[in-house]
Amino acid sequence: MLSSSAESSKERGKTKVIETETPINTKNKRKGKKIAEASTTKGGKKKKVSSAWDHFKTIEGDKEYAECIYCARKISCASANGTNAMKRHTAQRKKAPFNLEKSQTILDFESKTKCNADGTIETVSVPKLWRFDQEKIREALAKMVIVDELPFSFVEREGFRMFCKVAIPDFNPPSRATITRDYTWTSAQNLSYMCLTAHFIDDTWKLHKMIINFCPIAGHSGELIGRAVEKCLLEWGLKRILTITVDNASSNDLAIKYLKQIVNLWDGSVLDARFLHMRCAAHILNLVVKDGLKDVDDSVMKVRAAVKYVRSSPARLQKFRACAEEENINSKSLVCLDIETRWNSTYSMLKSALVFRRAFKNMKTKCIPYTKELRKVGGPPDDEDWDKVTVFLPFLEIFYDATLSFSGSRYVTSNNFVEEIFDIGYTINRYLDDSNLGLRSMASQMKMKFDKYWSNVNNVNVLMFIALVLDPRHKLRYVEWIVRRSYDPSNSFVLCQRIKDTLTSLFDFYASSQPSTPQMKSRSMDDVGHGDGGIRKSKGTNLRKDFVTEIELFDTSETTELDKYLCDKCVRETDDFDILSWWSMQTMNYPILMRMARDVLAIPVSTIASESAFSTGGRVLDSFRTSLTPRLVEALICTQDWIRASHDTIMIEESLLALENIEEG
Repeated sequence: MLSSSAESSKERGKTKVIETETPINTKNKRKGKKIAEASTTKGGKKKKVSSAWDHFKTIEGDKEYAECIYCARKISCASANGTNAMKRHTAQRKKAPFNLEKSQTILDFESKTKCNADGTIETVSVPKLWRFDQEKIREALAKMVIVDELPFSFVEREGFRMFCKVAIPDFNPPSRATITRDYTWTSAQNLSYMCLTAHFIDDTWKLHKMIINFCPIAGHSGELIGRAVEKCLLEWGLKRILTITVDNASSNDLAIKYLKQIVNLWDGSVLDARFLHMRCAAHILNLVVKDGLKDVDDSVMKVRAAVKYVRSSPARLQKFRACAEEENINSKSLVCLDIETRWNSTYSMLKSALVFRRAFKNMKTKCIPYTKELRKVGGPPDDEDWDKVTVFLPFLEIFYDATLSFSGSRYVTSNNFVEEIFDIGYTINRYLDDSNLGLRSMASQMKMKFDKYWSNVNNVNVLMFIALVLDPRHKLRYVEWIVRRSYDPSNSFVLCQRIKDTLTSLFDFYASSQPSTPQMKSRSMDDVGHGDGGIRKSKGTNLRKDFVTEIELFDTSETTELDKYLCDKCVRETDDFDILSWWSMQTMNYPILMRMARDVLAIPVSTIASESAFSTGGRVLDSFRTSLTPRLVEALICTQDWIRASHDTIMIEESLLALENIEEG
């Protein structure tokens, strides 16, 4: 780095100043003095080699004193005293260059790529300014400890302090106690926590997900959960709640019932909180898939045991790689072990294992310990087991893709809910007539669980259909078409009517809370001709007046924003379509619908985004952290969530699987 301040010392003579970093002990002191005296300028005069003379000048006629070039103070420089007094004085001067550097702007350069007119890419150095700031560096360090999940003791470790000494010599690293006061970490505790996350779209049409509460609860009863949520909402002053997304435990159903009563007592309740309860779509799909996997549990268990064996030690993994090479399997990835309670990871395990099907078969014939070990769980997977996995894996992939879609927290998910869910229902029905007995049995089990949640049209949250209506690529006709394909005529009529009634009621609610705006007055026929052209004013006939009166009496219909939106042509489907960007441009066309869309599209259809507080992991609340109070745990979780710099799409399932699939080095 280059300092923007000028160098204060001037080159004296043409001979380079010789400096030594070798310590001079007492015995060699006189020898060291002779070495210094031996350094001379071209004119034969003795050269002063001490760094103190960079900041002092000699006084003519007085060899015992030197003058400070910053404050003109005279300091003794007698040979008997040395230059220590001069150095102490310089260190105390705020105007000295090395003291100014801590507050002065430093010129630095960073590399950036530049695209030239001919399409070539060039790397250029772009100047930037940097100023040393102890407090800002300390704040950045505290954020690093939070975001990267580092222990407090990290700031006191020898390696970190060695790094700081080289990278930022002037920075004084804080102690463990200081960093603890700045922010907090936590540890494994035998406590039950509730995580509450707020999802909203701001005035710039940017989607936000923020953890606003992470607190311990005394139990899992519905009333305790409901009261904890109520307390948090009151602390934040949030009284206008559209939906609350929860998993499907019965205690959460009771919590929603309690919250409905509370929310209806607050001002701003949306449609009497009739649609407050939003079930977690990912949890429902999880239950549906688990019921379908019952028929292939034995085959899955054998494959899992085989994968676990080859991943249990480096020697076994090396043997497995050798078997894969013999079978000419060139896949760079390896098999990954699943988490039995997470069917999505089971899907990834089976998918990766199928690639190495021949390698596992090779292991069965050439590795006796492998066969012997797996006999404990029914033996290694045979051809029948692999065939079962091969048949139902494409079916399972549909659920996997849908769960990934629902798990995103940086993009809108509510407008995708209906399409994803009912497409799965359509696929299940199609497999009911499949020629493969195993697939038919699996589809039958899944359909029973699927119908439990979506066959009763009176229990469906209609806001999810409204979200699809507010997607300008589809609107109401597409929603009605999906409903007619998914239900019998009687139920489809009932659900379509509910959707229309709810859409109208919701629009009226937002229209009633919309600030009144002056309307443009339409030009009447009498206004035509009032201009500089001097056109004669038309008085109109009695017949015309009677006609206008009759039209006003019988044609009382009024076109609303909602009617206009539904009648307008749908937006053309494109790969890069951004629904939030589209609505952000509709301020003049649909001012009421725009406000409605901003709330409805922010509805999360899954709690996985909230569970990321736990999923990222269990690492946050582990045994390597210092035990802190629940209040400090909440401060940590919220702070970490708020200060994360990345606003990219988060795929919880993909992130976890990526960690699980890291190849052993």
